[in-house]
This record gives sequence, C-alpha cells and structure tokens, in this order.
Amino acid sequence: MTTPADEPELHDEAERAVARDATSGAAWRELGRAYQAKGVHGLALSAFEQAVRLAPGDAPSWFGLGRARLETGDPKGALEAGQRAVQMAPERPEFRLLLARAFGRLGLPRQAIPHLEHAVGLDPLWATLSADLGWAYLAAGAREAAAEAFETSLRLEPDQPAVWAALGGCLLNLGRPAQSVYVLETAVFAVPDDGTAWSRLGCAYFETGHHEDAARAFARGFETGNDEPWAWYWAGQNAAALGDTELLEEARATLKERDADLAREMEERIEQRAASKAAGAADGPAQAS
Repeated sequence: MTTPADEPELHDEAERAVARDATSGAAWRELGRAYQAKGVHGLALSAFEQAVRLAPGDAPSWFGLGRARLETGDPKGALEAGQRAVQMAPERPEFRLLLARAFGRLGLPRQAIPHLEHAVGLDPLWATLSADLGWAYLAAGAREAAAEAFETSLRLEPDQPAVWAALGGCLLNLGRPAQSVYVLETAVFAVPDDGTAWSRLGCAYFETGHHEDAARAFARGFETGNDEPWAWYWAGQNAAALGDTELLEEARATLKERDADLAREMEERIEQRAASKAAGAADGPAQAS
C-alpha cells in the first residue's frame, strides 16, 4: 500500500503533457525521462512501455525502455530494447553503450566489446565509453587492452577512483608492479575505504620490495573489509619476508580453513623465496673472493 509521501509528484511539465495528450508517444517518452531523473525506475519503465506502444519507430523511446529495464533487473529485456534502438540509430554512442551494458549484465563481455569499440570511435572524448570498454576487455581476459582503455578514460576524466583501482589491478597482473604503485596510491587516496584497492597496493609494495609499506596496506585492506583469501595469500608472504610470525600464522590458519590450494601455494612461494635468498647469500662471498 502506498501513501501520498510514497507517490511521485504529479505536477511537473512531463506529467501535464501526458495529461493533455495521452496518445502522444513523445509525451510518454519525456515522462519516462522525468521519472528516470527522479530515480523512480518502475514508473519510468511503465512510461517507456507506453511510449514504444504508441511510437514503435522512435529510437530514443526504445533506448529509455532499455535503460529502465536494466535498472529494474531485466537485462534480457534491456538487450532487446537496445538492439531495437541501435538498429534504428546505429551512430548514437549512448545506444551502443546501453547494448554493451546489457551484454555485460548477461555475462557476455565479448559481445559487448564491438559495440563499445564502435561507440568510442563515434565519441572518443567520452570517458565513460573507454572505461566500459576497459571493464569488458577485463572480463574477457584481455588485460593489456583493458589497461590501455582505462588509461585513456583516466586521461579524459581523472576523477574515477574505480577505474584507477581497476587499472592498478591490471598492471599488477601484467607484471608491472612499479607502475601500479602510483595508480593504486591514487585510488586509495580518492576512496580510503576501498579494501580491495588497499590489498592490491599491498601486493604492489610487496613486489617492489617495500615490505613495511605492504604490511600497512594489507592491514588497511583487512580493516576496510577485504577479507578475501588472495589478500591473505599475499599478506602471508609479506609477513614471512618481514619475519612477522604472528601474522604469518594467522594467514596460514585462514587459508587452511578457506582455501587449501592457496595455503599450499603460499608455503611453496615462501620456501622458494627463502631458498633463493639463501643461495644469493652463499654466492656473495664466493663471488667477492
């Protein structure tokens, strides 16, 4: 049951236009847009459905319907509406973006990529397009391409903490931890409670030999909610490098309980690093003599 406080305001221009002519598809489309701007997505969905019934050849109405369907948890319906919009107006980058996001919600990033690449070609200065392209590349396993797309997006619009964090993760996985340090420091400066970014920064510090900094970053990651096994895996290795037996034992216990394979791999990596360090120490005096 709704109360007057729950109901949307009924006196803006779009609502008056529909009241004047309820057979106008354009009026229903503008009403849908007004509801979307208010965040009332269920009512927006109803308005756009009426718009496309009255004006099935209006591409912006199909676009609005697709957005409303995405917002209300219907990616298949959004895909259908997005395809209709793109068929009618293939050179509208926002229509391609909608279609790509519907593919993404359906777990089909490879199908999203061509539409995003096309959209970037249509509007290369729209940072959102490059960011979404980066996410699609990342989901498809193309990390190098993802990093390039994220870098393009950040050049256009630096104030995107999630993109900084994603770029840092890409650089780490590409074996470029020194580059990722600055990127991830930027991410955590922008969003200090991003536990995943803090843990990734810990990995970057660890890989560049800054173990004290890494320990602080891992601790901050745990404090801000990232309790994933991979974070304990790297924090444990860093603890071993620092000789922090208490944290190492905590990492061992956590991984043994939650991911036995990672626990074994962590022990192997610790042993390998210890053996490599011992071999280097043994070789030192011999080489000096």
